Amino acid sequence: METKANITVIRPKDRNEWLEYRKSGIGSSEVATILGLNPFETPYQLWRRKIGLDEPKTETFAMKAGHYLEDAVSLFWSDETGRTVIKSSAGDWLIRDNERPFLQVSPDRTYWLSGMTKNNSNKGILECKTTQMKIDGDDLPKHWFCQVQYQLGVAGLREGSLAWLCSGREFGYKDLSFVPDFYGWIVEEVEKFWTDNIQGKKEPEATTVQDVLLKFNRHTDGKIVEVNDEIFADYERLKEVKAEIAKLDEIKTGLEDRIKLGFGDAEAISYGGQTIATWKAPKPSMKFDDKAFKSAHPEMVAEFTREVQGARRFLLK
Repeated sequence: METKANITVIRPKDRNEWLEYRKSGIGSSEVATILGLNPFETPYQLWRRKIGLDEPKTETFAMKAGHYLEDAVSLFWSDETGRTVIKSSAGDWLIRDNERPFLQVSPDRTYWLSGMTKNNSNKGILECKTTQMKIDGDDLPKHWFCQVQYQLGVAGLREGSLAWLCSGREFGYKDLSFVPDFYGWIVEEVEKFWTDNIQGKKEPEATTVQDVLLKFNRHTDGKIVEVNDEIFADYERLKEVKAEIAKLDEIKTGLEDRIKLGFGDAEAISYGGQTIATWKAPKPSMKFDDKAFKSAHPEMVAEFTREVQGARRFLLK
């Protein structure tokens, strides 16, 4: 552990210890969620994880691959820019704000600023990404931009770079300067979330259907809620849309049936020499006959049958 003027650098002995340290603050990958700018997670979902209602995210293959490929992305970036990545920055480590310890970041890499004396103030932060998305350097994903700004602010640095490898085939990067006003807003929101929601256990508002299902995976029998005019207007519009879909489905079925009359026993039909549709039976497959099994072995069915809570069904009246 290395303490400097405004920050403390923590170098855990292994990845498990690093993961434990991360629980005690807000990391850069969580900031965009708090700000409502993460398309993959809501503040409510993050809150549930942070206070232990839900299990920590399980490392997927994509997450592990992204971690392993940081070296590759940093090498591409170094080749492209001619800048030197600081070797000791590779690994699991943290930078923590001394005044507000819940502000903490784990940069992928740091690098020396070109033409500057090599000291702690003349470093930049390199964030490495692997993705399947097509990335426009002039329109970066908002959650990536937030991540770099938060890292720069906590670390007390002024320059950073975001590098990405798309589908293993295309590399790109974008240099980013620290934006103090934006970081100030981030800190305000993070501090509010940490104080009110994590320490104070205040539940964030549910903003998506997934949030509602996490909070209420089953209805309360007999409970009826009076909704506002906006929801009622959505209800009326949805009924109209469903009626339109039903009419289109009817037209679709009629068209399909008339086209099928042209097949006979053929597997395909053509027009002007070009195949326009096929109609083939699938190959036979093995299927478990649960009815026959229940009839022949009722005691085994009972032994291995358990109650499972189904998903809530949405029906218009």
